[in-house]
Amino acid sequence: MTSGKLTIKDIAKQSGYSISTVSRAINNHPDINSQTRRDIMELIDETGFIPNDSARFLKRTASNSIAIMVKGITNPFFSGMIHYIENYIQELSYTTILRHVASEEDEVLVAMSLVKERKLKGIVFLGGAFIHDMEQLDKLGVPYVFSTIGNLDGRVESAEKVANVAVDDVDAAMQAVDYLISLGHKKIGIISEGLQLASVGQLRWKGYLKSLQKAGIAMDPKLTYEANEGIEHYTVQNGYKGARTLLDNNPEMSALFCISDVLAMGACRALIDAGKKIPEDIAVVGFDGIDMGDYFIPRLTTIKQPQEKLAKATMSLLFDMINKKSGPQNLLYPAQLIIKESTELSKNK
Repeated sequence: MTSGKLTIKDIAKQSGYSISTVSRAINNHPDINSQTRRDIMELIDETGFIPNDSARFLKRTASNSIAIMVKGITNPFFSGMIHYIENYIQELSYTTILRHVASEEDEVLVAMSLVKERKLKGIVFLGGAFIHDMEQLDKLGVPYVFSTIGNLDGRVESAEKVANVAVDDVDAAMQAVDYLISLGHKKIGIISEGLQLASVGQLRWKGYLKSLQKAGIAMDPKLTYEANEGIEHYTVQNGYKGARTLLDNNPEMSALFCISDVLAMGACRALIDAGKKIPEDIAVVGFDGIDMGDYFIPRLTTIKQPQEKLAKATMSLLFDMINKKSGPQNLLYPAQLIIKESTELSKNK
């Protein structure tokens, strides 16, 4: 293939990076790793690829940028979501601005500054809790979608005015705990997060409680651990500490539900360090269905979120609002229980 026929898609394929990453390297965006930029620019020099400056200029002047505001960047689940969202944005000839939002930052205020600086066309808020004022959201002045923060109905006033895409976290958590109860477990612990906020952690904890109540099992406060240490809460370190704390307080705990796979992985390490066998002594269920769970020992039983479907629905809804084809909607999708080695010996194959 001659340099004259090369496209940005060819450079992306040869480099192993996404099209949006190559685009950011060419445009010298600040939100790209320096080594990644060097790798891409070296390949461009080697192939003789010539970026279409006119097209790039038109894109910049048209301000066809979509911002992805990520709260909880340490959670590998968001890597897959970002991948699908970036590809969707690139296919529509828009550019991506990726912004990590620290746990103590207000993502809406951060988004406001980006709207002014970069003249955004739309915003995706990934993760976090819904603690925002509607007046603040109205001031954004561009369409936005909250994605993977849970069902807003019944939790937020004027929820019908907010675009939202998520799984039904309460129902999904009930699937996990119902399954553990079906295996005969009654002393079931939970490692959660954000119990006092309108968050997925709170919703998944509610699902845990509803499942226990349905089975006639009394809720023991000592079987609940809230991860709240560090800048990011969804970490293996918090999972490790949570499991050790629950074990110390409840030596008879026979099962553990963690509201993310990352927390579950840390918990499994803690249980093994404490001399417990998984699942013989304690069964463990995670949440998210990240690929890493299939390569973990033991392979994690998990509640799998449909990443690609959530990402596509998020972007379809956002662009429908950008193009004034529809208004905000609250879209919910089912999650799926995937049974692996961390809960049943019969799955150890």
